[in-house]
Amino acid sequence: MNRREFIYSVGMSGMSIPFLNAAPAAALAPGSKAKSVINIFLSGGLSQYDSFNVEVDKDVLGKSAILKSNVDGIRVSNYFPTLAKQMDKLLVINAMQTNQGAHPAGIYKMLTSYNPRSSVTHPELGAWINKSLTRDQDSLPNFVSIGKGRAGTAGFLSGQWAALPVRNPNAGIDFANRHKAVSAETLDQRLDILASMNKDFDKDHGTKDTQSYQDSYKGALKFMNSKDIDAFELKKESEKIVKLYDDQEFSRSCLLAGRLVERGVRYVKVNLGGWDYHDALYDKFPQNASRLDKGLASLLEHLSQKGLLDSTLVVVSTEFGRKPLVNPNKGRDHHPDGFTCLMAGAGVKAGEIYGSTSKDGKKAEKDILDVTDFNATIAWRLGIDPNLEEKSPNGRPFKLANRGKARKVLFS
Repeated sequence: MNRREFIYSVGMSGMSIPFLNAAPAAALAPGSKAKSVINIFLSGGLSQYDSFNVEVDKDVLGKSAILKSNVDGIRVSNYFPTLAKQMDKLLVINAMQTNQGAHPAGIYKMLTSYNPRSSVTHPELGAWINKSLTRDQDSLPNFVSIGKGRAGTAGFLSGQWAALPVRNPNAGIDFANRHKAVSAETLDQRLDILASMNKDFDKDHGTKDTQSYQDSYKGALKFMNSKDIDAFELKKESEKIVKLYDDQEFSRSCLLAGRLVERGVRYVKVNLGGWDYHDALYDKFPQNASRLDKGLASLLEHLSQKGLLDSTLVVVSTEFGRKPLVNPNKGRDHHPDGFTCLMAGAGVKAGEIYGSTSKDGKKAEKDILDVTDFNATIAWRLGIDPNLEEKSPNGRPFKLANRGKARKVLFS
């Protein structure tokens, strides 16, 4: 993405770089510990029985073998040998539940806590967090989405609370420098003309939406001229930290996420898609599992070495899981009842398993956690009331986590 494309996309999407519209400081909830969240979102539906829920009947496991981890009583599948050595940093949540079994609706529900409706677009959790929490710095965006996938919509909230999308973590922000054909003086003159035209336009036609659009351009310019933009440049990271990661794009995305939370960004979503294996699962799954295994393990070590794991909540989420039995095409179909998510950092009860499914893998059975509860828990740990309410343009009130309840028992 070049400079012109960036400014155009910012304006057309309604997204602004949200330092021009700083939110009031949110009162921290008692016991809140996390300053930032990294949400690794696995679109497509992670197979829980080929990853982190292996305490089920043998025929449910398919071709997956079992590995012991570095925690007594916790085992994982053979596709996650690196994470097996770091399970003392992870909380495994094995009884997740959603009411959506199709990808678009499932992804929407997981990221917003709401079922999709034709009459309204709900904000993603990251947008709620973006609006609710102040920044530790005044130039970086508070919500960043890395990688290919749903970028991070603000829904009915103003576009200024949407995510800054970074499609390629290796590219950095390649539009920050003023084009050599345009002098600083010429650029300032053009901006003055634009401001004058906007002022005249606003007298008769100005609205909240047009102001947000103008703020988008101002925010983009401030962002591009900020020294903090080097947070997006992976080459600026120390050799010691870079060596923790391999060269795969997902690993580089995790490296960027670590850099961003170190600089005070509140919510970073890292997209890793491709988990929808209805056929030939055991031919395809190992490659993606290896990406997650190495990238997540490196991120946890990165945050630990930087002293950031205590203040960063790392979550691994997916829209639903896979059915317990392998189908005739040697894949697994969608299964919304009893899937697995992970948490690490920010005081979670690491080295434990929360919740369980029936042994036949057909349903969540103990300590069931709805996706709305999952999102409520994230918000609560950041110090945000999950019942925080905003109104849509037609005046209808919506709560951050729908009716979800924070599961405080997940934390020490």
